[in-house]
Amino acid sequence: MTTRGSGTVRKALGVLDVFLEGQDSLTLTELSGRTKIHKSTLLRLCQSLQQAGFLTRGRLMGFQLGPKVWQLAQIYQRQFHMEDVVRPRLRELRDRTGESASFYVREGEVRICLYRESSKHAIRHHVEQGARLPLTSGVVGRVLLAFSGARGDEFSKIRQRGYLIDRGREPFTASIAVPVLSGDGVMAGALVVSGPESRFDSKQHRAALELMLEVARDLGQQFPK
Repeated sequence: MTTRGSGTVRKALGVLDVFLEGQDSLTLTELSGRTKIHKSTLLRLCQSLQQAGFLTRGRLMGFQLGPKVWQLAQIYQRQFHMEDVVRPRLRELRDRTGESASFYVREGEVRICLYRESSKHAIRHHVEQGARLPLTSGVVGRVLLAFSGARGDEFSKIRQRGYLIDRGREPFTASIAVPVLSGDGVMAGALVVSGPESRFDSKQHRAALELMLEVARDLGQQFPK
């Protein structure tokens, strides 16, 4: 059951969501066009948000995000625990693909396997959590390089595709890697699913890639900017 109050809250949150599109200041007319809320109703919402500190009036009477948004963002960043967010999604990738799933970050010229959930199969791709490996080897290393701005045709193609599928660093293995980009487009890390080629074949690749891209998008939205 939808109450009048909950509908008003959704509309107010919808006004704030418009700023996720990247504009610093929006007039009442612009906000009305994007939210489809009548100007008289919208003005009342904006005035309430302004009084609460979520909006301010800037140049040319445009609305801008207010200090309360920044304060909440600071609290979110302090309480954000990456492992609590990433590990459940790695378990999901492992359970739904049947293969080992890892989350890597770049540190200088190495990649670190920050979190890992190993396949439950007896025969599986194996890397220790916490392992430090060269960026220049492996599928996930090339994805980390590509989305760190590395130059060259190979890295440009990876950025255009948004993922990389290739043979793994170890013989007879295959891997898929996708970047995890925060809300402002900065690379936070990369997901990789790996397994033996005899089991993790092209049919499994397609299903795994679709799931990985979905998980990467979800994670990116949760990472602090």
